[in-house]
Amino acid sequence: MKILYLMTEPFGFGGVQSDLLALSEDLSARGHTVYVATTEGELLEELKSKGAIFCPIDFNISGLGGMWASAKALNALVKEHNIDLVAPQSVRSSLVTLLAMKLMRLGGKRPPIVTTIHNIHNPAHFKYAGWLLRACADYVIFESHYERNRLLSSGLPEKRSGVVHSGIDVERYAPRAPSQRILDEFSLDKAKHKILAIVARLSEEKGHNYLLEAFSMRVAIDPSLRLIIVGDGPLREEVEAKVDELKLRNTVIMAGARRDVDDILSVIDAFVLSSTRESFPLAAREAMAAGRAVVAPRIGGCPEVVDHEENGFLFESRNVEDLASCMARVAEGDTAAVFGKAARVKVVTQFSRAAWVDGDEKIYQLAIDGKL
Repeated sequence: MKILYLMTEPFGFGGVQSDLLALSEDLSARGHTVYVATTEGELLEELKSKGAIFCPIDFNISGLGGMWASAKALNALVKEHNIDLVAPQSVRSSLVTLLAMKLMRLGGKRPPIVTTIHNIHNPAHFKYAGWLLRACADYVIFESHYERNRLLSSGLPEKRSGVVHSGIDVERYAPRAPSQRILDEFSLDKAKHKILAIVARLSEEKGHNYLLEAFSMRVAIDPSLRLIIVGDGPLREEVEAKVDELKLRNTVIMAGARRDVDDILSVIDAFVLSSTRESFPLAAREAMAAGRAVVAPRIGGCPEVVDHEENGFLFESRNVEDLASCMARVAEGDTAAVFGKAARVKVVTQFSRAAWVDGDEKIYQLAIDGKL
């Protein structure tokens, strides 16, 4: 198969980008040719190293002029490379694809369109996203039942959609001895410190301020606690200011954007996610694959990932006291270790990378064969 993925964001750090890195590598290894159309970003060279062919088209557009220009470029690309299947990764790129394929139909049969929906943040979009996808896509893959159910209620036919959980490289994130390099870098001591971490873009929906307030409450009671914040983004200065305001410079580590998250996970006791909007959190599943208990908000697809009081704790989003309470519970005794083992089992059995790629590949082939 010749598979063309479309992204609205540059190929930098992010969940969709991580997914396409994995799919590009595994589908290329299975003999398929993978194309990725988007704009340049920090991880572009890594994408190419996974076997993908980069095609510079900007889908982060607004207005009919921009949509028309992107559609013409996409139409030309599909024709030039004889693409078998187009796989948009958003509603917006699906709209552009529909326009591009309308142009192509003047000259012959178009390739099928299989859209993957990772998450839709804007609540206003829920009302019409299902109807738009009904018009734009032959089939829609969702990463979580949560996202699928929302769009089924807004016009998307049930038979033209399904859930394939994005998977985790369970070998890369397998439990291991704590990385001494990371411990030395961050001046941490496993014998003295209880270490928590969040891996998330520094943006409004990730709720870092709530996390810092809850952590401030806990570290006042338990000075052995440490928090590693991995990520970068538009709210970097605001998060740094919050750390200073709460006088947490000695207990919070601002690690920035990293490509060695697996090593960081090896030194922590538990993972904390403080989002106010979330679909199917990749970072939480990576932490679980590493054998780490997870504290997460009871929103979106998080309850599909974290089983409350079995492999982690769920709290009310934006509720600082509830979050602080869950952080206290996960740090008690051997709770983090016991829950972490259960977390690893869940990821291996339900969220493996092999099962994910198998699922997507099967749908792609059925679409090409006209059997969906």
